[in-house]
Amino acid sequence: MRGPAGRVLAVGAWRRFAVRLAGLWSTGRQERELAEELASHFQMHVEENLRRGMSAEEARRDARLKFGSVDAASERMRDGWTLMALVTARQDLQYALRGLRRNPGFAVTAIASLALGIGASVAIFTIADNLLLRPLPYRDPGQLVMLWEVNQVRNFRPPVVAAANYLDWKAQNSVFESMAGLREAHSVLNDGNRVEDLGKQLISADLLPLLGVQPVRGRLFTAAEDRESASTDTVLLISYRVWQNWFHGDEGVIGRKVQVNATPRVIIGVLPPGFYFRNRNVDLWEPLGLGPAEKYRYGGRWMVSVARLKTGVTGKRAQAEMAAIAARLATAYPGYDKDWTVQVEDLRDSLVREVKTSTLILLGAVGLLLAVACANVANLLLARYASRRREMAVRAAIGAGRWRVIRQLLTESMVLGIGGGLLGVTLARWAVSGLLLLAPKDLSRNAVIVLDLRIVLFAVALSVLTGVLFGLAPALVVSRADLARGMGEDSRGSVGAGGQLRSVLVAAEVALSVMLLAGAGLLFRSLVGLQSVDLGLNPTKLLTFRVSIPAARYRDYSRRTQFYARATEQLGHLPGVRSLSAIDYLPFAGGAASTWVAIGGRPPAKLGEELIATIRTVMPGYFRTMGIPIARGRDFTEADNSQDAPYRFIVNEAFVRKYLTGEPPLGQQINANMDTANPFGEIVGVAADAREDALDKEPAPTVYYVYAHLATPGLTFLVRSATDPMALAEPARKIIQGLDPQQPVAEVRTMETVVRETFSRQRFSALLLGGFSLVSLLLAAVGIYGVLAFSVTERTREIGVRVALGADPARIRALVMASGLRVVLAGTAMGTGGALALTGLLESLLFGVKAHDGATFVTAPAVLIGVAMLAAYLPARRAARLAPVDALRGD
Repeated sequence: MRGPAGRVLAVGAWRRFAVRLAGLWSTGRQERELAEELASHFQMHVEENLRRGMSAEEARRDARLKFGSVDAASERMRDGWTLMALVTARQDLQYALRGLRRNPGFAVTAIASLALGIGASVAIFTIADNLLLRPLPYRDPGQLVMLWEVNQVRNFRPPVVAAANYLDWKAQNSVFESMAGLREAHSVLNDGNRVEDLGKQLISADLLPLLGVQPVRGRLFTAAEDRESASTDTVLLISYRVWQNWFHGDEGVIGRKVQVNATPRVIIGVLPPGFYFRNRNVDLWEPLGLGPAEKYRYGGRWMVSVARLKTGVTGKRAQAEMAAIAARLATAYPGYDKDWTVQVEDLRDSLVREVKTSTLILLGAVGLLLAVACANVANLLLARYASRRREMAVRAAIGAGRWRVIRQLLTESMVLGIGGGLLGVTLARWAVSGLLLLAPKDLSRNAVIVLDLRIVLFAVALSVLTGVLFGLAPALVVSRADLARGMGEDSRGSVGAGGQLRSVLVAAEVALSVMLLAGAGLLFRSLVGLQSVDLGLNPTKLLTFRVSIPAARYRDYSRRTQFYARATEQLGHLPGVRSLSAIDYLPFAGGAASTWVAIGGRPPAKLGEELIATIRTVMPGYFRTMGIPIARGRDFTEADNSQDAPYRFIVNEAFVRKYLTGEPPLGQQINANMDTANPFGEIVGVAADAREDALDKEPAPTVYYVYAHLATPGLTFLVRSATDPMALAEPARKIIQGLDPQQPVAEVRTMETVVRETFSRQRFSALLLGGFSLVSLLLAAVGIYGVLAFSVTERTREIGVRVALGADPARIRALVMASGLRVVLAGTAMGTGGALALTGLLESLLFGVKAHDGATFVTAPAVLIGVAMLAAYLPARRAARLAPVDALRGD
């Protein structure tokens, strides 16, 4: 209705609502007035009947029949002067809290069970949310894609692209709004007062505008500054962290000159707090400064490319166009691009590729754990409600409807759920911090993982939802029970379907626990397999640290060689040092390059059939220090480590097997084309195979250069100690800085730590899934014990009769345990079937074990059955000890 009449009605409705809402604060006075008024009306009916000649008893009985239930009349009257739902909700809440205070053991058990399930769920959801759901901190992140090169014939997908191809893609495509490139490195920052080794990205001028990033101070790079011909006194962007920690937030930092790798730089901008792209451990940005494409045509693949799709362009269309461009480049430059194409990948997918599967698996596993917790609490509630059947019957007899009973029970369930949720959020805050300490580097490298308000709201919603879920089934069972019958029985009678439902819930707990145990068993067997892999090297008591001398101050190979030779000599004099050496890229740390290898006396390889080997640069003594045997020939000597010495190489056994089958390797002439000017050199030694890339990959063909012939600015030292290797860290730092006061030492750690990080993803998943399975096992045991203990209580009279008729204690124990074992076996069968169906999802995380491993699928059910039998034995023993007289009298 519109117009003045409609407004009058609306005002009236709001006024009535306000009056009813105000009634919440005056219920005490109104209750007294209501009671007096109802009593007065009832007395009027009685007096009227007395005047008609009825006796006093007949008058009151007739008045009650005509007047109806006083409580029902009270409910109808209250609804007129207050919001009844709020009043009853408050009453239900108060009653629920009083009931839980009277049963602290039940309350603590239920809340603790839920806290474990909700806390674990919130912690894992926090990680999943930050990695998979939360929008990336860039402008329109859904339009951002990464571009990778893929060799289709060799199924080779390096995480880099060729600079020449990147420039051609940029010039020829019509699907991208913009395209940018970058590469990562480490550099030494020196402001005259402080020196530190920091992560750095060299980026094209397009990158930050493409991401929608603006500096908080200063400006970004210009196109002119991103050219190869830019001024030597180049520009620099710094992170907000460096601005605060190094320059204390000084507004005059713009225009300040610093040294980066001993080269002058001018700070022109400060990037926003928390900014990162692909790596949070980066604090410096310099222009990439690419020249013409032809300069890089055969210069290797060493950079990364990102692009923004044009509005309306799909990833599928972009993929088709980029594949066509790659095909044209393969035709134009067959010596470099034959068999290579382009893959267009969503930015988020590229960032979480390595951890997405394990994160989703953990998310599913924690869902199973939460289901076990809910089933366990539902079982506790069923047992508790069964003992309250007389109370429910009394409530129904005095006028409480079925929905009113259900609402009261659901309120109690939600109180437990919210209590478990609050405690669970507290546990989750600690758990997230702990998880990040255990997590693989890839998990936190590309995201900032925090528990924020959104996660807390998720936890609240989860708490309410779980409260409803685990409380609904017990509430419905109790509300549908024969309450009239309950008036005439004590609390130990049957609750109809409640006993069956409790068994179903226990079977569900067992099934879910078997699934978690099977998954954890597979991951632990895989982890044990990884840890027992023969590395081919000895990582124990080995200290590693990286030293990156600036190329600007050490331009000549001879100066670099001299610096590292002096450092090696002085480090060798430290007490406890047994041997030492250095390598360009530490095994298992990534970064080692691959290149084409030519073998003397053979015709050049056909396109697409080139010999490819990993290239590593080492100082003399590397193989002895690392514990890699020399199978044939000899190790490098100091005489080899000179620019004037002939080129000599050491190869591994994988190289000999793949490229020199049936030929004597020693004396063979090879050329590893890291530099087109490099001459052929002689193979002087064959090293035993060592896993230097990953534990789950076979050793690749490898060629080792001696340092003087491929003198990279950065090396990682390896110092083998007779005692604790970390005790050498500080003396080693002092030696390096004594040789060059402006030279920091970075990434100080043991080789054992480096090796452990290679299977950190599997260890992380195994530990979490193992923890989830142990918790679920405990909850399942509690559920089995609770059901059987309650069953014994319910069957006290029956057991007493059996004992009186001659049943011995062993027979009684077997009877009780058999009833529990039936439920456990049913749940185990269902869980084994579910595990067989789901463990295939773990395939990518497994090593040395199949997803349907027979030993695991025998052990997991056996463990659970063993725990279940122990849980069943306790109530069975109690039943066997019942005295017949006490049992019959107690009933």
